[in-house]
Amino acid sequence: MNIQDVNRALPASTVPLVPTAGGPAVTVPTKKNSAADIAATEIFQGFRAWRVWTILGWDDIRQRYRRSFLGPFWITLSMGIFILLLGVIYGRLFHMDLSTYMPYLCVGYIVWGFISAVTTDSSGAFHEGSRIIKQIKLPYSIYILRTVWRNFIVFLHTIVIFIPVAIYFKVVPNWNAFLAIPGLFLVTVNVIWVAAALAIVSTRYRDIQPIVGTIVQLMMFATPIMWPISSLGNASIVAEINPIYHLIEIVRSPMLGAAPELRSWLVACGLAIAGSLLAAALLVSKSRRIVFWL
Repeated sequence: MNIQDVNRALPASTVPLVPTAGGPAVTVPTKKNSAADIAATEIFQGFRAWRVWTILGWDDIRQRYRRSFLGPFWITLSMGIFILLLGVIYGRLFHMDLSTYMPYLCVGYIVWGFISAVTTDSSGAFHEGSRIIKQIKLPYSIYILRTVWRNFIVFLHTIVIFIPVAIYFKVVPNWNAFLAIPGLFLVTVNVIWVAAALAIVSTRYRDIQPIVGTIVQLMMFATPIMWPISSLGNASIVAEINPIYHLIEIVRSPMLGAAPELRSWLVACGLAIAGSLLAAALLVSKSRRIVFWL
């Protein structure tokens, strides 16, 4: 993507980028902005420039699977095989009926895949876009939304695995299935603020990225994804204090025909509000320093 493409994709109210002769692009100098102006630029202008981060996200997918026969559907195939093998093995370990366990595992693992992929990739969001950041003045939220959008595309490729699973194991859809839409929206809001916070902190402290990768691996086994919460017995509080469990549950339960508990909705909404405020404050306070950390 060149500078002219970015100019066309930016909202009309955004100051266009001016390529200099033989040098990087620059923007028209502006006066020092207040915190409110920075918040409006970094957050709202980032969402308004949706053409930029959607194009960047699509380009990432195309480059990743360039000259590939199946393209991103390789992820669908590999995850489908993984879920099948994991379902057969863990279903026997937990002595669960496959008709119940396989759909439970399928939806839970796919949603977890979206959350974990965004969390892991967000640590390098600004490093990945460092060449653009050093040449073009764009809202930093664009690089965060690029990461989320790219992984959401992968999520859309993998969620189709649930269709044959639901048909084979006779998962009967009902009106509760529509609750998965606001559930997925809340999951997306939460991964956006997590991605923003991690992107900023990881840019400043390079040790954060491997730490995040380790924590994500541990949380996969500490969250009711491959095992049901009922297996904990009286110790179910271990899962209930895990916010990731509630984020997965507000999508998984509706797709399995059940309504999520009110507690899960409250946890997801509370996280979305508090986390978004935290990420916005962090982005506003550190936005002038990010380019110097790269």
